[in-house]
Amino acid sequence: MKRSYLIIMLLLPVILKAQTPTLSQKLYLTGKVWGFVKYYHSNVSTCNVNWDSVLISVLPAIRNAATDSEFNDALDTMLAAAGPMALATSSFPDVLPAELKRNRDFSWITSPVLRTDVQVQLDTIKNNFRPHASCWVDYNSYTGTYFGFLVFPYDSLELNASTTVAYPDSNQRLLMLYKYWNIIRYFNPNNHILDTNWDTTLMNNVLPMAYAPNAQALFMQYLKIATTLNDAHSYGLTWSSTVQFPPGFYKPYIRLQYFGGQYVVVKSLVSGITPGDAITSVDGLTMSQWEDSLRPYYSSGNLSVFRRSMCENVLGRMVNSINETIVFQDSAGTSHTITTPTVWWPANKAFFYDYYYPADSLNSINWTTMECGVGYLNIGNLSLAGTDSAYAALRNAPAIIVDIRNYPVSGSVWQLADLMYPHRTEFAKFTIPDVTFPGTLFWETDSMGHDGNTTPYIGKVIVLMNEETQSAAEFDCMVLSAMPGAVKIGSQTAGADGNVTFWKLAQDLNTGFTTLGVYYPNGDSTQRIGIVPDSVVYPTRAGIRHHDDEVLNKALGIACSVSNVPAIQPGTLTFEILPNPAHDKVTITSSEKITSIVISNLLGQTVGTKTTNQARVELDIEDLPDGVYFIRINNAAVRKFIKN
Repeated sequence: MKRSYLIIMLLLPVILKAQTPTLSQKLYLTGKVWGFVKYYHSNVSTCNVNWDSVLISVLPAIRNAATDSEFNDALDTMLAAAGPMALATSSFPDVLPAELKRNRDFSWITSPVLRTDVQVQLDTIKNNFRPHASCWVDYNSYTGTYFGFLVFPYDSLELNASTTVAYPDSNQRLLMLYKYWNIIRYFNPNNHILDTNWDTTLMNNVLPMAYAPNAQALFMQYLKIATTLNDAHSYGLTWSSTVQFPPGFYKPYIRLQYFGGQYVVVKSLVSGITPGDAITSVDGLTMSQWEDSLRPYYSSGNLSVFRRSMCENVLGRMVNSINETIVFQDSAGTSHTITTPTVWWPANKAFFYDYYYPADSLNSINWTTMECGVGYLNIGNLSLAGTDSAYAALRNAPAIIVDIRNYPVSGSVWQLADLMYPHRTEFAKFTIPDVTFPGTLFWETDSMGHDGNTTPYIGKVIVLMNEETQSAAEFDCMVLSAMPGAVKIGSQTAGADGNVTFWKLAQDLNTGFTTLGVYYPNGDSTQRIGIVPDSVVYPTRAGIRHHDDEVLNKALGIACSVSNVPAIQPGTLTFEILPNPAHDKVTITSSEKITSIVISNLLGQTVGTKTTNQARVELDIEDLPDGVYFIRINNAAVRKFIKN
């Protein structure tokens, strides 16, 4: 008995090794092996092998493998089709820091499901790989390396057919999934901040994709996969031209915005529902229940942008003129129920603009001057051609409010930065996928402005933002935030701040993702976080009812406090400050002897004083925070200067 027990214990590892892996395990590992060889093998990465056909031919054996050994035999067949790996003739030191090689994780090669001979082949490929141009992926020839846009010459189209006309079989669907998954695996710079590990996403989706019964189910599965990227770009870029995900484009003429824990009506053409009312349920489901049902299909980096998607879609249906039952709460807290039909939403764009401002007049403004002589720029409307004239008109304003609760209509903010920055300034840095070394990234920085600028802006820059602020708009916020003393007002932005790569899964299926990791110069990330306001301000239901813009009001309050700093007084006393901008010291040269010096910040607060009896005085400003300041001498004349 003891001898039998000993034999069983000795053979247990062999018995366990020989057990049949599940279909999920087999398909999961096949996808990882296939993608790794695609990008790392010397023959396959240069398209000397029809690697797609190899997968299609081996998948039946993968599926039918009854034991671990048979499964590994099928992998051996696939690896043999790749041909011999070119052996490296020199060493290749691994010197990249950890944050630049997060996607180059090959710990899965040691999986106990993989046989030793398969592991050796995979290790041989890994150890002999050297960075080189690949046929599968490259930078967009128009934008170049710097911007990180990628193209996939042989993977877009992944399937050269419409899924509704020629629905792909199970093997073709797995091929599409493996292509998609491995593109993200090796070239997404934000994999390390996903809620669900990307390997887990593959494991969770191989069987649903293999058994998806029709084009609608296939599209829905890709929406679920895209959602695990926690990326608002992926939500917008993953769409079908032939099938829809309910809700659809038919909905009542009601516009919603989420704040104060409620879905609030901000525009309405439905009789009985007015701005400021709060929707509490739709068609028998509470708003919380709607959130739970729609969350698997809305890729979003944070709650702010998820609820933006809810506002856009929760009232939508796929059928015209279908009645919806809406329960809402009025200003007195009384609940009402109304039934209203759905309509084709884009038909009333004249009333429902792309972006909502409580003060309706802002919809059509490019730039203007507001109270206290404060400038206002609407980046959703300001054209590049109009930027120079707008800056010329507002350059002497005590403050400029830049409204980015929208998406920029042009590159006007970049032009503004070149005009406004006191000198060349680095405002962002990026991690960019290295197409010659799949799984790794490299750093780039971005700067604007120019040294020696003779017309810098020395007033207060105030940036407005909310959940509509996404991508290029968030980047614009970063640009303007680099201005000395800039203030950001509003609420959390979308957290999808980087250029995108997109491609076609099939003739009617599209997808994409954020291809840059975007960071401030100090290394703080913006992906999923968004741009963090200095002053958090949300609309209110009362403000919506009265078209009162609380976010703009806060900005005007700060701007007008700046404008109250006394202007230069008339008289014979004149002086200059050099250098300006300055870093540690400034020299004041006056036409008269200076008896008193007072330094104040943009809010009028005194931050330094000095008494003297000279016409030329040197001031130490090294301890002052960077920003815009005012120097008043003899309580008679004032000049602005920039500390940086």
